[in-house]
Amino acid sequence: MPAQASKVGFVEGDAIGHTGDSGALALDRTLPTYDGRCITAVAPALLAGVEADVVSDAVAAARTVVLLVVDGLGWHQLRRHGSLAPSLAAASDATPPITTVAPSTTATALTSLATGAAPGEHGLVGYRIATSLGLLNALRWRAGGRDVRAELPPDELQPVEPFCGQPAAVVTRAEFRHSGFSGAHLRGGTFWGWRDLSGFITAVREAVNEGFRFVFAYHDTVDKIAHEFGLGEHYRSAVAETERLAVALRDELPAEIPLLVTADHGIVEVLEPPVMVDPEVVALTEGWSGEARLLWLHACAGAESELVAACERYAGIAEIAPVTQVLDEQWLGRHVTVTARGRLGDVALVPRGLQAFTMPDEDQPHHALIGRHGGLTAEEMLVPFAQL
Repeated sequence: MPAQASKVGFVEGDAIGHTGDSGALALDRTLPTYDGRCITAVAPALLAGVEADVVSDAVAAARTVVLLVVDGLGWHQLRRHGSLAPSLAAASDATPPITTVAPSTTATALTSLATGAAPGEHGLVGYRIATSLGLLNALRWRAGGRDVRAELPPDELQPVEPFCGQPAAVVTRAEFRHSGFSGAHLRGGTFWGWRDLSGFITAVREAVNEGFRFVFAYHDTVDKIAHEFGLGEHYRSAVAETERLAVALRDELPAEIPLLVTADHGIVEVLEPPVMVDPEVVALTEGWSGEARLLWLHACAGAESELVAACERYAGIAEIAPVTQVLDEQWLGRHVTVTARGRLGDVALVPRGLQAFTMPDEDQPHHALIGRHGGLTAEEMLVPFAQL
């Protein structure tokens, strides 16, 4: 239903081709390019020999490839802070950006990056997912305030085999080793944990020396800092730190081993308090899920149309997308499993600008986040895919 998307004010068009003023925010509506330059193409190209224009023939033929995944380092943010990360920016400028998935959030995007599957296939359709046990926090694998790994096994909730079933080395924070989310999107990989930057580089080097064809190296500092402090001084320091890490890693690796750099999503800065969903709207729902910037409302039985109409009060700041539109426009990919479909709500609220939504029963600490993602703006959806 493109007409509805246009009605609420998104700028349509080829966002990947848009560069514009590096100082201006790119808030144009950007959907995933699942059939082209998308993070879902990376694992199949590197591990299963699937041809994709995101990966050159030389990289595809390399005996070992290291993929540095920088959580939250969007393409537009990298361009804007190029002076702080000159090597990363130069590498990014040499190739067009790629899109992440929808929603542009860590739980969904990292799973797509590791599996090569769109969200409609792997089923981790958001940060918070509607399940039989209530709202699952996918990053912490908790529902109702408790760990639910036993009741909701990660390999059942997310059935797609990571890394195309091929051997892979995983370099990530040591404390993530046994998490439910790691079990969902990194299972089958050989784990190296890190606690500081020197440990990160050592872990990658050891994985390479072990002879792994693919090394998935995940670094999350940029995202964590942006959430807490926004895109100011602390964020700039984190970007500069990431540049030092990437350059040091490149220096440590043999020249014949490609070092690719990408991200799971970008970031926008939301300085105003989240918009509380009105009681009249809440009364038409039996629950909610998703993100502050792509909030799913689950309608009471028989109230789907009434809920969509009630949400028109937010048309000035957000796209109001019924689930039929989301499926028709393939936000979550061409194929959405019955299981994944059952985790979606009936209408999604997607801010067009720098806003966020919240529900009356949401955990209050989440309100304090400054850096946000999950939505469909180019700031959130475009990520680098570059060779350093």
